[in-house]
This record gives sequence, C-alpha cells and structure tokens, in this order.
Amino acid sequence: MAPAFLDIKSCQKVLSVLRKHVLKLKAFDVFLQGTYLLILFLETNAYLLLRRDARAGYHSTLTLDYVRMGTAGVEFLVGPLVAWWGRGIRNRALSGWLGLTAAAGLLVLAFPYAETNPVSMGLCRQEVEVNFTGDKYLAARTTFLIITIIFCGLTKLSIWTHGLTYLDDHHPAHGPEFYGGLITSRITLGLDGDGILEKASQSEDWWQNQLILTMVTLFVCFIFSLFPTRMASKEMDVIENSNVDTGLFPTLRRLITNKVLILQTIALSFWSTAVLVFAKYEIPYVQGRYNVEATRGSDVRSTGDPINIFRTGLLVMFIMIIKINGTNRLEALNTKSAAALAVKASVFVTLFLTLITFTSCDTGTIKGLQTGYYEQPSCSAACGCTSERYGFHPVCMLETRETYFSPCHAGCNRMGDLNGISMFYDCGCGAGAQNAVRGSCMLENCLAKYATFQIQFVLMLAVAGAGFIMQGMVILRSVRPADKVMAMGVSMSVVSLLAFVLGHFVYMTVSKMTCVYVSNGECLLHNTSIWSMSALSVGLAVLSGAGSYIVSKLRADTDDNEILKRDLMVSNRRHIWTPETPQAIQVRSGLLGVWNLRVIGESGIRTIGKGALIDPLVASLTQRDDASVVPPRFSLKLWYHSGRASPYMPKHGSPT
Repeated sequence: MAPAFLDIKSCQKVLSVLRKHVLKLKAFDVFLQGTYLLILFLETNAYLLLRRDARAGYHSTLTLDYVRMGTAGVEFLVGPLVAWWGRGIRNRALSGWLGLTAAAGLLVLAFPYAETNPVSMGLCRQEVEVNFTGDKYLAARTTFLIITIIFCGLTKLSIWTHGLTYLDDHHPAHGPEFYGGLITSRITLGLDGDGILEKASQSEDWWQNQLILTMVTLFVCFIFSLFPTRMASKEMDVIENSNVDTGLFPTLRRLITNKVLILQTIALSFWSTAVLVFAKYEIPYVQGRYNVEATRGSDVRSTGDPINIFRTGLLVMFIMIIKINGTNRLEALNTKSAAALAVKASVFVTLFLTLITFTSCDTGTIKGLQTGYYEQPSCSAACGCTSERYGFHPVCMLETRETYFSPCHAGCNRMGDLNGISMFYDCGCGAGAQNAVRGSCMLENCLAKYATFQIQFVLMLAVAGAGFIMQGMVILRSVRPADKVMAMGVSMSVVSLLAFVLGHFVYMTVSKMTCVYVSNGECLLHNTSIWSMSALSVGLAVLSGAGSYIVSKLRADTDDNEILKRDLMVSNRRHIWTPETPQAIQVRSGLLGVWNLRVIGESGIRTIGKGALIDPLVASLTQRDDASVVPPRFSLKLWYHSGRASPYMPKHGSPT
C-alpha cells in the first residue's frame, strides 16, 4: 500500500505544480480556442464522409441537410440541460463531452469503405463508373457518423456554456477577448474546413484525418480534466457567495422573464442566419451569379487559391483588433455599450450585404440550359458522363464561344496544359478544331465582379465577427453572474432552433426555387436569381440591428430592486458583517456627496438625499468595491465589513 500511497501523493504534487505554473487562465483560453477549431474540423470531416456515400449513390445529398437540422434540433431540446448539468464542474463537463465525441469518432474507423471511388473531373467515355454493388458497413458507418456529428454539436454547446463562462467569470474585463477567440475560429478556418479536408476524405487514406482528429480530441479531454474547477479570483468569490437559487426551473423562470436576454437572443438568431447560414451557400451563390468555378484551395481540380489565405489572414487581423480593444478595457462591457456597438456592426454588415446583392455581371448562357431547368446537350449524350459527382466545371468552346457545364458535357476527349491554362481537345460538341478552354466564355466579363464580391464578402465576415462578439457580451452581461452558464445554454439552444433549423430550411427553400440542375438531391447549378439569398440576409441583418438597438435602450434586469435584494446579498455563512451606524453613514454621505441612496429598512425600500440619516436596519451591499463613489443612478444598500478594506473580501483564501 505504501508505494501506491506515495504514487498518489506524487501525482497530487505534480498536479499542484502544474496548476500553479502552467494550467492558468491564459492556458485555458488557448486550449479552448484550439479545441473549438478541432471540433469544427471533426464535424466537417464527418459531413464529408457522409457526402462521399451520397456521391456514390447510397443516399441522397439532402441527408446532410437533414442531419444538420436534426443536430440543431437536438441542441435546442437539450441545450439548457447540458448547461445546467455542468455548471458546477465546467472544466470536467467539457472534458466529458470531448471524451464522448472522441469515442464516437473512433468507432467510425471500425467500419471502412468497401472500395475507393474518388471524384474525378472525367472526360467523354472516361468517366469512372459508380459502384452500386453495396457496402456491408454502410448502415453502421452512417449511424456512427451521425452520432459523432450530434456529439460535436453538444460539445460546441459545452464550449460556449461551460468553457466561455469559465473564462468570463474569472476575468470579466477580458470577456470580448475570450468571445472573440472562439468567433475567430468559427468564421476563419471553421468556414474553410471543407476545402482543407475534402481531398483526403475522398481518398483511400480517409481514415488518417479521422484518426488524428479523434486522438487529439482525447488529448484535450485529458488536459481539461486537469484544470481546477475554479481558480483564485475575487469575481468568483462574489458569484459563489450570492444567495441565488440556481435550480433548473427557478433559473429558467428568471431567464425567460429577462427582456434583454430574450430580445438579444432573437437578434443573435437573425444575425447567425444572415451570416453563417448564408456563408454555407457561398460557392453555389458565386457559381450562379458569376458562372465561376469557385473551388476550394485543396480541391482535386485546383493546386491552391491565394484568396483563401488572404481571407483567413484579413479576418484574423480584424478580429484581433477587436480582441485587443476589449483587452485594454479596465472594466467589463455592460449591456448598453455592447448593444450599441452591435448596432454599428449591423449597419456595416447590412451595407456589405447590399453591395453583394447588387454586384452582378452578364453570365451569358450555358448550352443545355432552358427556362427553369438544365439538360445535358445531345451532342455528348453518348459520353456516359457522371459530372454531377464532380460539380460545376464550365468550359468555353473557342470556335463557337459557347459555355458548357463540364468538359464531358462538351464531349471533350483529351486534356492538356498550355502555358498554365487548362485546354481540352477533340470536343464532340464543338466545330472546327474542336478545342475548349477551362472557364466560362464570359469569364473576363465576370472576373472583376467576382473579385469585388470576394472583398465584400471578407469584409462582411470580419465586421460580422465583431457583431457576434458584441451581441454575445450583451447576453453575458444581461443576467446575474450566477446565471451566465444557463443564459448561454438557453441562448444557444434558441439560436440553434431559429437559425440552424428554421433559417437553414428557409435558405434551402430559396436554393431549391433558384436551382436549374438537380442530381441526387443536390443542386449543381443555380440561375442568377439566387441573389435573393443575399437580399434575405440584408433583411435579417436589419432585424438583428433593430433588436440590438431596442436592447441598447432597455435597462438590464440586473438593475431591478428584486435582484438587489436577492442576488447581490453576501452570504452570512462565509462573511461576518456589521451594519454601519447612522452617524458614520451621515459623515460618509456628507463628505462624499452621495445623492439618492436607496436603502432597505423596516418600512421597505426608500430614497434619501444628501447627508440624511439612515435607519440602522440595512440589508446588503450592491456594489463590489467602494459603494460610496458611484453615479446617482445606482441603487445602494451600504454595509460595513469590520476589519476589511473591501466589502466583498472573504476572510479565507480562495481555493485553487
């Protein structure tokens, strides 16, 4: 027994040293940002593996949309429960969800693909035949991929509710920095996950990314379990010493009646739909508006796209400015100032989305495109094309100046390279030399407009990131500190329902209405009326800004008298308080010129003027520091803590 006891003691000493010198709040912040990006990649990889089966013909591509909306529905149903369950053990709750996600992801590896059927551009009579012989692991693999996606959604929920509030409770003044780190991950590399992972997900080595992502998830699961449940922080002392009923139903009742929280949550839902859901349709949008191939950087048909690097760099730089700005604040943002900044962000996002809506070009016509639908030209009917697996890849016949959907649909048999330009030869739908070049015939006319769109889209995302930060800070600052975890859980669950279920369904409907070429449930080409998507985002951004504006004019519920009496009272179990005498209060108010002091006595709440006497029956303190020097609009109930310089300083050290 002695060696085992010594091992336990040694482990405890090592953990104590780690917590003292390594596992600090900054380390928690860095790990949380990296973990959020990791979960986004794992979720994206699972969707790509589902899409691989859809392209092989095993199920409809619409399955991905149904899974996406179903996962958001699960988040809506269990979001508040997830937040409430882990509120007292936030780092361990996050660790638990990471462990479940990693376990589900590893189980996917037990059901490999029957054979590799990679997506290729293909030429006439050279298309790869799709294998429909069956895959005995299909059902099990699909099941665990969906389970992995659901756990990824719940883990992201835990990151926002448990991880973010853990940071914000310990250092509220740095709230925008903490929130901005997560948003940076979401709208930079998080949006480009498809392009980063797609090529590997279609190859024989599909399992490598899955294994790496799940093993790293297991590692961070272990790391978060080492962090203390709470660190030394006077802000945490205030939260833990408050007499607030943190039961599930009392907390929900307080949150549901919080006007600022509910209104800002609805505004955030509109904002998420206008920005994040619209961003999911970026490639279909530019293909329909500009007839541009718009490939990702690591797509099989491209060797790299500098615009993606530029976009990520610009977004990171812009949001870092917002984070640094927030870091330099001496005090935490309040609801009014954060809501006012959110309104300003909505103005600029509305402007950029409006410019995107009106940025268009003459795309010409695509051979085979009739009014409202597309049909493969008869000249390539014998080619056996399966271009729907590869997607939109326009080519231009040099002699006839006609645009075709793909090289195979143009009847091209050979491919070559001419000074870096992709050329296609022996195209059966052409005349004369029967040569074609990659890209639409109207590419020169639309390329400048497409580049303009890219700049507008990047700037829109950057400003939208700032808007996310400010709206998130309104939610965090509109509730009692003890209710932050549940407030984030309720808010995120409502956003999941309104933005990623209802909002996603609305954009799916717009996509279907503007689609001209559908294959296996996937729209491969839209007409130019897809501009209605960006117009819809304009309207949603305006509604979000209007909601934030109303919030900026409201008084947060944290100023209500009921909260002053119930929530900001310091527990007598851990502090020894003595009421200040009337004479001392008279001297204090006379010297410092305190006006409109609100006190609680036997006769209830009443207001007195400068220098007046106060009844000795005083209930509690509302201000954490010197309660005398505050603006007149604050309500005060003065306490004097005997032998202490600061009213909220406990007599014991903070546990680590």
